[in-house]
Amino acid sequence: MAQDIQTRRFNDEDLQSIYQLIQNTIDISYREAYPEEAVTFFKNHHRKEQILNETATGYTVVSESDGELVGTGTLLGTHIIRVFVNPLHQHRGIGKTIVQELERKALAEKSATLYLEASLVSRQFWESLGYVIQSEDFIPVGNDQKLDFYRMVKTFSAIS
Repeated sequence: MAQDIQTRRFNDEDLQSIYQLIQNTIDISYREAYPEEAVTFFKNHHRKEQILNETATGYTVVSESDGELVGTGTLLGTHIIRVFVNPLHQHRGIGKTIVQELERKALAEKSATLYLEASLVSRQFWESLGYVIQSEDFIPVGNDQKLDFYRMVKTFSAIS
């Protein structure tokens, strides 16, 4: 489905584009499911410094379409983080391609189990890729509001 999409390793020049992609995706996709305090928490959590730190220590990929950065995801050890796809490009297989690349990298490093925290809006996506809920959790975000999320896991068999 994602024929015109190129997925490659992150480089430092991608930082501003990734940051804008993430901030815009949170603004568009999270507002219906979360209170304003949670949206603000998400946006603050995904600040440029955090992105750079995790791209330096993890394996980060980006997906491009016609020169535009449309998706990203990071593998930190056995933890998948920060998978975002531009809402205008969702439901085209980009997120699945990103996750498959992160899983491929994890399997190459002999990781048998992967973990992630899924937002309310991404739960169905992760379940469609074989991830299962381990637990439900939340983070207090102020004004008696909370950010609900799911701790999810996927175990691979036949690691050799």
